[in-house]
Amino acid sequence: MASTPRRRNNVLTGENDNTSHAFADYVPKEYRDTSRFLDVLQWNIEWFGAAKSQSKDRQRFDRVVDILEAFNSDLFVLQEIAGPSKDGRYPGVLDSVAEELNRRGAGDYVVFYTEAGGEQRVAMMWDRDWIRAKSEVEDLFPRGKYQEDGEKDPFAGRTPLYGYFSARIPAGSSAALPPGAEKFDFQVLGVHLKAMAEGASQRRESAEILADWLRNTAPLTDSDTMILGDWNASPDAPEWAPFHKLENDPKVNAHFRDINDPSDYSYLWLANRSNKFMSRIDLNAITLASDDQIVDKKIAKVVKWLPIQEALEKSGSMTNKEVVAVLREVKETISDHLPTLARFYIRQK
Repeated sequence: MASTPRRRNNVLTGENDNTSHAFADYVPKEYRDTSRFLDVLQWNIEWFGAAKSQSKDRQRFDRVVDILEAFNSDLFVLQEIAGPSKDGRYPGVLDSVAEELNRRGAGDYVVFYTEAGGEQRVAMMWDRDWIRAKSEVEDLFPRGKYQEDGEKDPFAGRTPLYGYFSARIPAGSSAALPPGAEKFDFQVLGVHLKAMAEGASQRRESAEILADWLRNTAPLTDSDTMILGDWNASPDAPEWAPFHKLENDPKVNAHFRDINDPSDYSYLWLANRSNKFMSRIDLNAITLASDDQIVDKKIAKVVKWLPIQEALEKSGSMTNKEVVAVLREVKETISDHLPTLARFYIRQK
């Protein structure tokens, strides 16, 4: 059983002593929930809850719950999530996850899914103790909106999911807060873009749509904005030219290449002969009123599970057989993607 959670009066999010679950130990200590930051975690949980993953999910469900409980993030943005049926015959897989997290005392989590995407939907799960949705969470670009006759959908049928949120510090906090620092408003757009080399043209189209939204529409809501998820190409890929142009515009405080390290990896692709597994495709694009809100300039931090870190420390080589074995086990039992964490100081613009 999890230990009794404890809340502090002067924090945005609670720090829970829930470390007794086996897979909680996958999460490095520095990425667990802290009292100082707003944490937004994105993660592609490979076909989670899908029919093809039923046997895998019998073991994986508890592992995923343990991991998400250890993070205890304020907002989770997730991809490849099986959603609920339209006729109500079955719920989405995250409904059970939220129910179990709430039962353990990790928070008061609620879930919203895109309508499109079937068993590979984008979903958001947030803790209502500290996050409030300021408007209806919705599919931002409904399926087919940008699809021309005879052409492919730029978003490959997986519509981006939009949320406008306000994070709060509890009333009566004993923390020394500057005037107006009682809340932090922000917009989030979760994406899962087209994969593989043949999807480059669709990714290019989606990049144009998303960058235009980030430049022209998002600023109409006076808050910081982030687009995050599985982009399926590295941050320096040519299809992201609209974002490269955006971050070079002095009128827009946008971050993309400077917060996503292309030499890092978030996707565990293991080829039998070459042992290739380095691919950074889980990315963030962010506009900020002030860079002082960023905890780390490489804000889109890939979370390497502790077993991966320990194996690398022992061997010092990504091609070491033991390291490759750990990566393969993680890929086969949890997900072929690692999470990325965006962490912000809680202070007003």
